[in-house]
Amino acid sequence: MKVIVLMCLVGVALCAPQQFQKQEEIDTPEPYEFSLNVADDEFTNYQSRQESQDANGVVQGVYSFVAPNGIRYTTSYTADPINGFQANTVEEQTNIQVVIPVHPPPKP
Repeated sequence: MKVIVLMCLVGVALCAPQQFQKQEEIDTPEPYEFSLNVADDEFTNYQSRQESQDANGVVQGVYSFVAPNGIRYTTSYTADPINGFQANTVEEQTNIQVVIPVHPPPKP
């Protein structure tokens, strides 16, 4: 009987909530830069993107693409912890005639 009581007490002690000391994680932003540029004349695919982040976590960037209607859309943006995400898009008419690929009909 003593063994059963001892086992019950040990089981209750193991089921008690454990207290762990939680360490605060500090997420520090790391600066980076990247860019890409696509200029595919055959398929009239024109797009670009450039973005960077500084040591304070402020992100700045710009991207653009030419839509099927021939208009180039350029969006400049910033993002930071205080002001959030801010973007501005500008439309620019181009003389690009976008070629939309057409699949050949299936062979019988």
